[in-house]
Amino acid sequence: MDLSPILNQIITGLYRASIYWLIASGLTLIFGVLRVVNFAQATLLVLGGYMAFTFYAITGNFWISIPLSAISVGLIGLLSERLLLKPIYKVEATYQLLMTFAIALIINDLAKLTWGKLPVLVPLPDILKISVEIFGRSLILYVILIIVTGLAVYIAMALLINNTMWGLRVRATWRRPEIAESLRINTSTIYSSVFFLGCAISGMGGALMVAFSPVAPGLGDFLIVSAFIVTVIAGMGNLLGAYIASIIIGVSESLFTLYLPEIDLLLIYLIMAISLLLRPQGIFGER
Repeated sequence: MDLSPILNQIITGLYRASIYWLIASGLTLIFGVLRVVNFAQATLLVLGGYMAFTFYAITGNFWISIPLSAISVGLIGLLSERLLLKPIYKVEATYQLLMTFAIALIINDLAKLTWGKLPVLVPLPDILKISVEIFGRSLILYVILIIVTGLAVYIAMALLINNTMWGLRVRATWRRPEIAESLRINTSTIYSSVFFLGCAISGMGGALMVAFSPVAPGLGDFLIVSAFIVTVIAGMGNLLGAYIASIIIGVSESLFTLYLPEIDLLLIYLIMAISLLLRPQGIFGER
């Protein structure tokens, strides 16, 4: 039996999973600490692609455009949090969700005004076009870069949260914000830094993606559904769960595209429905 088609689809699924993870990681982190479902998260990934397009046009350097895009998107997210979300933290969570949806619509329309309605793309550096042989399949280094970046982001976030003083404050705020405040932890600063980090990760993901997949207004509307389903399956606020769920969804979608393409769009909703029936708090969520 020739397993090469299956292996090819698994690798493709890992690439897709890494894109989902770069959105879901920020979505999960922000929800875990702020208890805000940020529906603008995928739109910020698309914005990262646009920013990379702009910075590449200015600098002519793909690698420089990535951190610049991440920082820019992080600052835009931080500004949104300070001006639009902070004033409504104390009200019903529905208003916060609607505000993030409004932010997504605003960014979409501003993107159309700034970059137009046509997709944009950044040239892929020659070094990332080099092919390598994996399981008998020729892959360009770019695909490997995205998969490795997804893993590196998870490891970096886990180390940052579990092994730094900032991470200790984040975990305290995550669990009991009122107790964290009584211990003189500035929860407002924690909220802002977490929001900046979550948005910057999405911006970096978009900057990486635009060299292979064009970005256009409205792309975030499609991606946020998959990323949100990932966080629900994992358990809202669980980073390890979100990373594993991203792989499950990405690889499953890819395999179903090969064998049952007629229902590949139905797949992630089916997985979510089954997981919620068996574990309403998510596979890795707490009761």
